[in-house]
Amino acid sequence: MKTKRFTTVFPFPAAILLMLSLAIVLSPVFAAGSALDIDVRPENSTLLYQSDGTSTIQIRVIAPDHLPIPDRQPLNLALVLDKSGSMGDEGKMDYVRQAAHMLVNRLGPEDRLTIVTYNHRVQVPISARRVKDRQYFHRIIDGIYPGGRTYLSGGLEEGFRHAKKYRKKGFVNRLILLSDGLANIGLTDARQLSRRTGIMYESGVAVSTFGMGYDFDENLLESMATGGGGRYHYISRPGDILAALHKEFNMAASIVASGVEIIIRPLDGGRFESTPGHGWRLENGSAIIGLGDLSAGETRTLMAQMSVPTGKLGDQDVADIAIRYRDPVTGKTSRTDWSPVVLSVVDDPSVHREKFDIEVQEKKAVIESNAMMNEAAKKVDEGDSDGARSIIQKVMGALKASPAASAPALQEEMKRAEEYSGRLDGLDDMAPADVREMQKDQKYRSYKELHQ
Repeated sequence: MKTKRFTTVFPFPAAILLMLSLAIVLSPVFAAGSALDIDVRPENSTLLYQSDGTSTIQIRVIAPDHLPIPDRQPLNLALVLDKSGSMGDEGKMDYVRQAAHMLVNRLGPEDRLTIVTYNHRVQVPISARRVKDRQYFHRIIDGIYPGGRTYLSGGLEEGFRHAKKYRKKGFVNRLILLSDGLANIGLTDARQLSRRTGIMYESGVAVSTFGMGYDFDENLLESMATGGGGRYHYISRPGDILAALHKEFNMAASIVASGVEIIIRPLDGGRFESTPGHGWRLENGSAIIGLGDLSAGETRTLMAQMSVPTGKLGDQDVADIAIRYRDPVTGKTSRTDWSPVVLSVVDDPSVHREKFDIEVQEKKAVIESNAMMNEAAKKVDEGDSDGARSIIQKVMGALKASPAASAPALQEEMKRAEEYSGRLDGLDDMAPADVREMQKDQKYRSYKELHQ
């Protein structure tokens, strides 16, 4: 394929992205392995004497912004592409090829790229090849055409095999999987595939997923990305794949910490209860919440629900909180200093009322709203629209009752909850494709709010 022909197939927005891409390849990026910061703020620094002792702690994990170095760390990247028959619809494969071309132009001569394609069979047109002869990669990409069924697990495993085989010290390792349909060959269970991506992540290869159109299983791709320490991207319009892959590359190229985990160590009878929108596990009495990889400039915010004894006045040591993470290049594990959470048990309600943090209350309401709206969407998937409406009513009631109810962010949450509730009223009259689009839009919005 001639270079001139290649550049002329891009629509205007993609051409701009390509120019930006080439500039970024030559620009300094953030240093890998730099220390993360943690900010811990309780919703209220006091608890009422002999109350139920419920407390919400906001935890923010902050990656550094400005750590330029002359060269970014090289990437060992596996690009796993669905080429089943449905990828021929709406020009999806054309856009995927354009995005893959763009990615090749982003990569440098020290980067390694594997390309895996899958339909009912799995093929490896390129195995962990250094990106020196770009025209060779472009020719291979131009030869990818759709047809057949969807052997997603086969493509995933083959991409991982090559990424793991060529994993080296000094490289950032990542697998990017794209699909537009339902996995219908091989392993198809979401929990099992999520466990597999979790094993891949523990082996040093993060997994991000891209879902195109309205026919793929968003629950599957989201759980795979969450288990794999990467990101899930929903591509409602085929042309959006260009910008999404551009963003994914930027983040993969500027990872500062891998395997990021929040450690909550309860003290003095305190008990960790939950964190809305996030799973967790117990480890030696501490709650561990996994966040995956963090890139330069990223901040992740979550709310930890704690139960605290309130039978004694005065200061109460509630918990110690820290972050554990790996250097994405060397694999060295580090931990921040412990951040203590100390709350004061008081018997004066007026003192307690004065100690609320309105900013934490606002963020808490947004996070809890999105976690509940995600549950409502799952009820719709199960055919329980009445159960979904019940959850939405609780969401709207909580938003109205929040002390931060007048904040623009909460007003927007209320508007979206009302819109979703209204659409559910006409659910029986909606075309199946419109229902799938509605569901994916709702769940993706919740996903983004809960993972930032």
